[in-house]
Amino acid sequence: MLKEGQELRIELEGRNEGKTKIAAIVDQIVWIESPSDMTTLKTFFLHEEEEMRVYFFKGDNQLFAFDTKVAKRISDAQMTIRYAFKMPDEKKIKRIQRREYLRVPEMIDVTVVAADGADFESFETTSLDVSAGGMKIIANRAPVDINESLIVVFRIEDEQGTPQLFRVKSRLVRIHKQEVKQELSMAFEDLTPRDQETILRYCFRVQLEARKRTGSVFSSR
Repeated sequence: MLKEGQELRIELEGRNEGKTKIAAIVDQIVWIESPSDMTTLKTFFLHEEEEMRVYFFKGDNQLFAFDTKVAKRISDAQMTIRYAFKMPDEKKIKRIQRREYLRVPEMIDVTVVAADGADFESFETTSLDVSAGGMKIIANRAPVDINESLIVVFRIEDEQGTPQLFRVKSRLVRIHKQEVKQELSMAFEDLTPRDQETILRYCFRVQLEARKRTGSVFSSR
């Protein structure tokens, strides 16, 4: 399923999400280029034995994923860094349904409001990415603890270009601590099927626009 030159997206627990390419496949060992962050586009390092989840497309719209770990890291005379992992067993490769995977880098104005039982002052911020299942936002600090809820309010346009307002109860699932601010990953809890479909279609439009600009299947805006 994997071949040289193929684009991959990788996720590292509590760290970066990035995109990379397969540089070579030798004796069932896959060598990849240094990944670049999905948001900043800056390259970052991987560590040997570090666990990661790898995503790749087969065809235009079929996304697959598998778990692996970095087996080796090397650099050549030109200081080009490559990382290796073992070719996965096909039985361990999972097909991802489109509602699960379609998360796109997108900056949207967001208002964060306290949910029932929480007590903090609402604040304005922006998203870093969005999907039909949740979003990641920037904050000075997390206003609630992991697995607690808050409300996010935001607008996106539907297929007719009409702004749609969303007020969604969301659960904080992960905190990414940065040097100055924090990135908060949240899962939507009470979206109606209709609202979920509106957000999903919005994400597909954003992805299509990015692919037209760059030709990349894993594109940042």
